Amino acid sequence: MEIIAGILPAIQTPLVNKFYQAHKARGKATRQDQNWVLKSTEIIAACRVQCVAGSDLLSTVLVVPEHRGKGLARQLLVAVLAQQHTPLFTFAYRHLATFYAGLGFEEIEPEELPQALAEKYHTYVAQGRKLQAMQYIKPDKN
Repeated sequence: MEIIAGILPAIQTPLVNKFYQAHKARGKATRQDQNWVLKSTEIIAACRVQCVAGSDLLSTVLVVPEHRGKGLARQLLVAVLAQQHTPLFTFAYRHLATFYAGLGFEEIEPEELPQALAEKYHTYVAQGRKLQAMQYIKPDKN
């Protein structure tokens, strides 16, 4: 089975939302997001890079249950990070912080987030989500 990673064209955004809805994911993709997917014959993993007030936020990372534990989330995020040219933030569930650290994300305090992201973070935490703010900065190739 060949698996291909890539950004979906904006016109295909409804496919990502159908995928998220089928797997009861929070969040909804928009045409302004970079909607990344792993596909074989169908979408088996997806994530979004949202622009929030000029800052990039990685969100809604999801692998279908029957394909979890096979390294697909890592494969998808490695593809995303290879194309990232600005700092990228994420709000990782605390139990996944080590996974994100293994990809090069560093834990940061919520106060270190850009204001619009800090507001979003605090809203999610107030909803009871156990999150860790994290930031990825593409390493220099020197």
